[in-house]
Amino acid sequence: MDNFRRITILAVAVLCLACDASTGARAQDFVVRDSAGVEIVENRGDIPEFDLPPRPNLRLGMQDGPPEYQMFRIVDALELDDGSVVVVSQVEPLIRVFAPDGGILRSFGSLGQGPREIGLPQRVWSAGADSLVIHDWRNRRLAYWTAGGGFLSVSPMRPLPAAPLPGGRFGDGSVLVTSLLMTRSEDFTWSPLIGLRFAGSGVLRDTVFNVPGWRLGPVDIGGETVLLARHFEGLAGATALDDAIALAMGDAYEVRILDPDGRLARLVRWAGRDRTVTEAHVAAAREEAVRSATNEEQRRQALRFFDAAPVAEQFGTVSGLRAAPDGGFWVEEWRRPGDPEGQRWLAFDADGRLRGRGALPASARLTRVGERHLIVIEQDELDIEYVSLYPLPPEVATSSEDR
Repeated sequence: MDNFRRITILAVAVLCLACDASTGARAQDFVVRDSAGVEIVENRGDIPEFDLPPRPNLRLGMQDGPPEYQMFRIVDALELDDGSVVVVSQVEPLIRVFAPDGGILRSFGSLGQGPREIGLPQRVWSAGADSLVIHDWRNRRLAYWTAGGGFLSVSPMRPLPAAPLPGGRFGDGSVLVTSLLMTRSEDFTWSPLIGLRFAGSGVLRDTVFNVPGWRLGPVDIGGETVLLARHFEGLAGATALDDAIALAMGDAYEVRILDPDGRLARLVRWAGRDRTVTEAHVAAAREEAVRSATNEEQRRQALRFFDAAPVAEQFGTVSGLRAAPDGGFWVEEWRRPGDPEGQRWLAFDADGRLRGRGALPASARLTRVGERHLIVIEQDELDIEYVSLYPLPPEVATSSEDR
C-alpha cells in the first residue's frame, strides 16, 4: 500500500472515531502499520453486531410441489448479474437455474464420468456473462457450461493430491485447491495443509503454501486404531480472493493475506476472547457429544470417541472463510461449548477493516457472500432444504467510495 492510501485510511479511522465519540459508543480502533515490508492491520475494541433481515428477498425450495423446486444435498449457489440464481446439488438434476422471482428456468447435469457428465459437484463460479465453472470433485476436473445449459468443455486437473477441496477462483480464472495431507505417526503431529494453484485449463501452476493444517494422532477405540484430532484445537483453511489468498492458521485471531504466488503481503488481526480450555468446557463438550444419541448404545459409542482423544490447551479461532466480492473476506468464529448454536461470522472489507459480526441459526450455513445478497442454505424441522438470499446488511456493505 502506498503512503497516500495509508494516510487516507488512517484519516477515515480518525473521523469514524470522532463520530462515534459524539454518541458515546466505543468505536473499532483500526490501525495500519508496516513491518519488514508486510502490512499489519489491527482491529481493536468492541465488535459491532449486525442482524440478518427477518425474511430473505428470495427463498428457493418447498416441501411439497414440483420436483424441480425441491432441494436435496445442496452444496452451493450463485447469483448471476441478471439476478438469476444457480443452485448446485449432488442429486440429479445437478444444476438448476432460477429466475429472480424464483421460477425455474432450466435444469441440467447428470452424474457420471463422461465429458458431459459430472462426477460429484462441489462448487460453482461465474466465468463471464453467461458461463459457469463447476468443480467436479470425483472426476478431478473443471467443467465449463453456459448458464443456459450448454456444455462447453472439461479441463482435467493434474496432478491432484488426495482429498482436494475447492478453495475458490481468482479473478484471472485460475483456481485454488487445498488438501490436508494425513501424516501418520506414533504421536499427535501436524498434518500439512497445502494450497495449489491451477490454471483454468487444469494445468498445475504452483504450490502457493504449505502450512501446519491439523494435529492428528492415533487413538485406540475398542481395539481399533483410528486417527483423531485433539478436542478444540484449531485448523488451517484458505480461500481465494480476486487477486490474493486469505489464509487462517486457526491458532490466532489473525488472517494472513498472501499474494497469488503465496508471498505474505498483509496480516489482519482482531481482538478475540481468552482461548484457555477449562474443565467446564470439557464437561460441556462431553455432554454435547451425546445430545443427539437416541439410545444407550449410541451414547456409549459417542463417549468412547470423545474420551479417546486428548484435549488441547487452547481453543481454535477460525473455522471457516468466505471471499467477498469487494476484495474482503468473512471469517467464521470457532464455536465453543456453551456458545449459541449456529455460525457467527466476522465481516472484513478489502482493507482489513472489521465491519461487524453477524449470527446465523444452527439450521443455516453461509455458502456465499455476494454483491447484493448473502446466500444461505437452510433446513427446517423436517430437514427440507432451502436456498435463501438475504440482502447484504448495510453495516457490512462496502462501495468503491469506502475503498
